[in-house]
Amino acid sequence: MKIGNDIVEVKRFLELVSNKRFLDRVFSLEEQEHIALLKDKQKQAERMAGKFAAKEAVAKALGFGISGGVDFSKIMVLPDEFGAPKVKLLDQTKDVFEKMPEKEIEISISNTNSYATAVCIIF
Repeated sequence: MKIGNDIVEVKRFLELVSNKRFLDRVFSLEEQEHIALLKDKQKQAERMAGKFAAKEAVAKALGFGISGGVDFSKIMVLPDEFGAPKVKLLDQTKDVFEKMPEKEIEISISNTNSYATAVCIIF
């Protein structure tokens, strides 16, 4: 079993909500659409921060973190049919996971108006 967690300040994302370059570098089109569903800029920043923290938590649980060469755009965090966050890995990040003995990824995201946190368990 592997565990990763992260916490970020939401205010960092308030000014990034409209930054297309940042959004394209970090979030898939589907993730950007999920963020844009919320019309309030504060709520969009909270959702962005949660997804960002989740991507960091996944990267840490995979064992190398973002500074270890993981591309944020290769970790997607989207809701399932019930609204629970689910992780989808792409390209080299998916390849790394498929070589691991663990086969499941679970993620939990929480936020306030000031902070977002995420925990990832790979088992």
